[in-house]
Amino acid sequence: MGDKGVIMTISSNARFATRFLLGASLIAVASPALAQDGTEEDAGLGEIVVTAQKREQNLQDVPIAISALSAEKVEQLGINDSRDLSGLAPNVTIVQGTTSSGAAVISIRGIPTPGSETFGLDTANGLYVDGIYIGRSGASALDVMDIERVEVLRGPQGTLFGRNTTGGGIAFISRKPSDELRVKAEAGYGNYGAWNGRITFDPGRILGIDTSFTYSHRERNGVVDNILQADKSRDPGARQSDAFRFAARTELGGTGSIQYIFDWSKTDAAPMNFQLTNVADGTIRAPIVVDGKPVVVTSGAAVQQYLAGATFAQAACRALATPTREWRDEVCNDISNSSMDKTWGHNLQVENDFEAFKVKLTAGYRFWNNDSNTDLDGIGAFRGPQFTNTTLFNGFPSALLQNLGFPAGTSNFLAGAAVPTVSQNLFDTNNQRRHKQFSQELEISGDTDTLDWVLGGFYFWEKGSENNPQNSGFVLDTNAAVFSDAAFVGVLRGVGFPATAAATFAPLLAPSFRATNPARYRLVQTLARLKYTATSESTAIYSQVTLYPGGRDSGLRLTAGGRYTWDKKSMFRTQNGAVASAAPETGKASFSKFTWNLMLGYDVADGISTYARVATGYRSGGYNAQDPINTTTNQLDAFKPENVTSYEAGVKTELFGRRLRLNVAGYYNEYKDLAVNIPRTDAPAGTFATRVGNAGKVTYTGFEIEAQAKLTQNFTLEGNLGYVDIKIKELLAGQSTTPGAPPVNVASISNPGYTSPFTANAALNFQFPLNWGDARLVGRVSYTYEDGKYSFSNIIGTPFNDLLKGDNRNVVDAQIGFDRIAIGGGEGEIKLWAKNLTNSHDFVRAIDFGALGYGGGYFADPRTYGVTVGIKF
Repeated sequence: MGDKGVIMTISSNARFATRFLLGASLIAVASPALAQDGTEEDAGLGEIVVTAQKREQNLQDVPIAISALSAEKVEQLGINDSRDLSGLAPNVTIVQGTTSSGAAVISIRGIPTPGSETFGLDTANGLYVDGIYIGRSGASALDVMDIERVEVLRGPQGTLFGRNTTGGGIAFISRKPSDELRVKAEAGYGNYGAWNGRITFDPGRILGIDTSFTYSHRERNGVVDNILQADKSRDPGARQSDAFRFAARTELGGTGSIQYIFDWSKTDAAPMNFQLTNVADGTIRAPIVVDGKPVVVTSGAAVQQYLAGATFAQAACRALATPTREWRDEVCNDISNSSMDKTWGHNLQVENDFEAFKVKLTAGYRFWNNDSNTDLDGIGAFRGPQFTNTTLFNGFPSALLQNLGFPAGTSNFLAGAAVPTVSQNLFDTNNQRRHKQFSQELEISGDTDTLDWVLGGFYFWEKGSENNPQNSGFVLDTNAAVFSDAAFVGVLRGVGFPATAAATFAPLLAPSFRATNPARYRLVQTLARLKYTATSESTAIYSQVTLYPGGRDSGLRLTAGGRYTWDKKSMFRTQNGAVASAAPETGKASFSKFTWNLMLGYDVADGISTYARVATGYRSGGYNAQDPINTTTNQLDAFKPENVTSYEAGVKTELFGRRLRLNVAGYYNEYKDLAVNIPRTDAPAGTFATRVGNAGKVTYTGFEIEAQAKLTQNFTLEGNLGYVDIKIKELLAGQSTTPGAPPVNVASISNPGYTSPFTANAALNFQFPLNWGDARLVGRVSYTYEDGKYSFSNIIGTPFNDLLKGDNRNVVDAQIGFDRIAIGGGEGEIKLWAKNLTNSHDFVRAIDFGALGYGGGYFADPRTYGVTVGIKF
């Protein structure tokens, strides 16, 4: 879709967000004199310090696009992990996981992390916790982090933050333990039986060591009623989590420090339910023509007809088997959705300042275990005819069977035998994932009057295993698959007809069998398993220097950096289907890449700086766990790394006594061999599988605006806009109708997945002093807009893809409360909050099961609200 087409689709709500945000800037320009009383409260917007360049710097001086959230903002917004950041930065959206309650798909500037937690495909957006790279999004539970700051880096970060940051990176930085006694506690209660408690205790410096202890508990009931489950705490959307964190830090001679952090968390949840929205009727889809070339497409099985004739184990579930896009507050999950995640890890940081240079070592060892059990149809168990080869002729007229050569006794027996039935779901799965990782990074940095420099080395190793049994029901139209004229030739050969006779009699007998078929639609029960182990090893060296030609006050900054990365990947698979492999299927591959960046920053005037940046990024190649083996060997073929070259320019401003901060960036990214997830059109009958393919060339063109305005001493306005136009130039994912022909370029009919072309957020914050000492009335109202997202690329392997596009999201959140309430020697606070205030039921993520003949997806949380009270000393 071209620029005009995209812009025309922006809803009135998005245009309102645009006007709201731009209007904020005009208000700020027009009204800085409204609050000039010289009080500390009205001193303007505070300085934001970030470490995106491996050193502490003012956000406005760093020549890249960064959004930063302070500890106060994190606490105000109730941010617990990366999923809570959606919409808070331009061109950053996050959608929930499917089978794992901890997983999420993070998209930055149109580049998403993998939609599934496979261990063969790396993320495209780096996630860092206190300097430790988190290899898998499902292993990023942060419930007990005492967060000091969150930094969202947009655009490739391939020099300082390494491979797998082609979209960007998100860094969580925690507060250091205090050397004084500190206690902070909070508790909250909300709808759906939600309650939470959290306490942080810093006992102060003891024997020269500062320590901090945090414990957190959160739980809530489900938000959708599973009518087959009496326990509300097991309904979809329910969760219960416990987490503990310990940190210890000691000074080294006044110039350095050692810090150790241990964290542990366990989350027992019932992930949001899958809702059936579309079913196929078995119509065979003709090949589609793409750029003059016919391409094979997937046809969905006749689920509609089969469900119409099936008997449901629970009568109340029949109504829920009717597909609908309208949100339902009830579901039939005969397999109660469950997901148990355990994460724990160690973090060691050693640093020292040798005056001429600084040294910092960061090492981490982390573990993640996930066990899940998931119902992926939401309609309960049903019973209907089952297909087996041994019962193929049950129920047909005896005389007709005798035409096939069956003796009279056998024919009479078969004619009187019923077609067997089976109790089945459309799809259910359970999964056991085990993951561990080790990383270490050494940084050496220094600075002079005219130069900043950093030199580093990085090592990362991970091992992950997955054992994923799947149970699916594939509806077979036996009139088409068995008793058609062409197919019946094989049937006759199977009962002893010679080839010539079979070809002659098939057109004569097949119509009679179709006409007397006792069960045209029969279910094939497919029990499959995916079982493999994957390992990854990455080593890198990097360096970056920033030169201030006329000194640090000259306003000119020149930056150059480079990184060389070596990657090794392997996969060991023992099963990928109904039966275990005769021999292990393996793959080993190595990749390497030099990435670099060049940046220019210049202060045009006081409070106005400009920058330009050219940077490259790289995401390692690897193995897709569901790919078939090479036909000539027992080896798996690796997909290629993706590479990006990014061009960016921006302006960062702080105006009117730092009462208005307005940052604008524009970018053009060119990707080569972009890794994309593509449903397989050649998957075994009755199964659903995807593969990872490389798109030849994809371009991303966009802009971002961020603004903060202190209107008066009582009101602050903030917001952002993001827009990205993605053009897929080449995607060789089409299977030609000509056997042996090369893949067909289907770029012209493809869309980017998990991407909102337009995003917007606007928030009004307010505070009013009260006559209770330092107590204040505080509040916030925010509005977030996100364009609807596709979940797959095109309609070739996913026939419902266009119908399953997500809803445009319009989300209003609000909160109001009192803080700085004097309580003894401490402060208290109380806050009322609501998320999704309008109770908008947004369809946000989809699964199209392709040949299995149905599709559906997931809705965002309904309105939630509650009260939180806290105290700190």
